[in-house]
Amino acid sequence: SFYNSCQKVYVPAHNIIEELKEIGIQPERLTLWQRGIDLSLFNPEKANQEYIQGITKNDKPNILFASRLVWEKNVQTLIDIYNQLKKSKIDYNLIIAGDGAAKQEAQEMMPSAIFLGKLNHEELSKLYASADVFVFTSTSETYGNVVIEALASGLPCVIANGGGSASLIEHGRTGYKCLPNNALEYVYFIQKILSDNSIRQEFRKEGLAYVNKLDWGKLADTYFEDIQELASEPINTFAWASN
Repeated sequence: SFYNSCQKVYVPAHNIIEELKEIGIQPERLTLWQRGIDLSLFNPEKANQEYIQGITKNDKPNILFASRLVWEKNVQTLIDIYNQLKKSKIDYNLIIAGDGAAKQEAQEMMPSAIFLGKLNHEELSKLYASADVFVFTSTSETYGNVVIEALASGLPCVIANGGGSASLIEHGRTGYKCLPNNALEYVYFIQKILSDNSIRQEFRKEGLAYVNKLDWGKLADTYFEDIQELASEPINTFAWASN
């Protein structure tokens, strides 16, 4: 009843709109208003091979995972991916950026992965732009900022087809989406990206075109246009549906 008393409810992702409809929120009140990205911070120009090779001590392809390391982020599937990669013929580095309650156990279960702990945005921006594939297994997001940061950095993504993050990737155009717990499927698409430069370049081009619409200035313009539209109505009530 709270949301249905509002003229406009901003929602961060398409799948969250569908969830809200299912619980009885009137669809005409729901408006997609995605979170923005600082395109001066996250962009392909931050690529720095010396930086990433200083971390890995080699020139192998780099698979990046960035997230809080807590079990609700589906870290177990990341561990399964690690084990499947070990069985494959891919010569790679798995780099994990983030900290959390699952970190110690994850390190024990992925001994050859490179754990960097929590990084600041400047370090992350260089890491995104310098890696080769971004993998994200979480299905608990209402949005998924890390996916947008990766896209803005020109980094191809292989993510879980679940949660708000799934709305950010168009399968086969801006990245790949996998059954959330199917490690074999993630590894298949990781191999496909690493082995085909044309796929990498196409995902890069389409991903950058997508995130260009998420510049904070453009989103702010949309927001203030909505305010002007509602200013003439007798009751002006907004809400944000997010976690």
